[in-house]
Amino acid sequence: GIEADFGRAYLSNVCVARELHRNGLGYDIVTKSKIVAEEWGITALYVHVAVDNEPAKNLYMKSGFIHENDEPAWQARFLDRPRRILLWIGLPCTNEL
Repeated sequence: GIEADFGRAYLSNVCVARELHRNGLGYDIVTKSKIVAEEWGITALYVHVAVDNEPAKNLYMKSGFIHENDEPAWQARFLDRPRRILLWIGLPCTNEL
């Protein structure tokens, strides 16, 4: 089992081929990820999304994620990447530890 110290997980690189956009596949992937995380005893799931990626932000918000915090602009510049926001969702613990 997963101990309480490891009750958090990070969702990374959810990608859907352009020709399959807008058919619910991304939502299904995120939903399945939440289900698996719950089964593993995860109680907090996080994801980063680029500030200007409106489709991804909408997908995660529709899936129940909420805004956690913004990446500082200086950090994004230093790491040479677009600025990101961190989103979070709490999950019920369905697995006895």
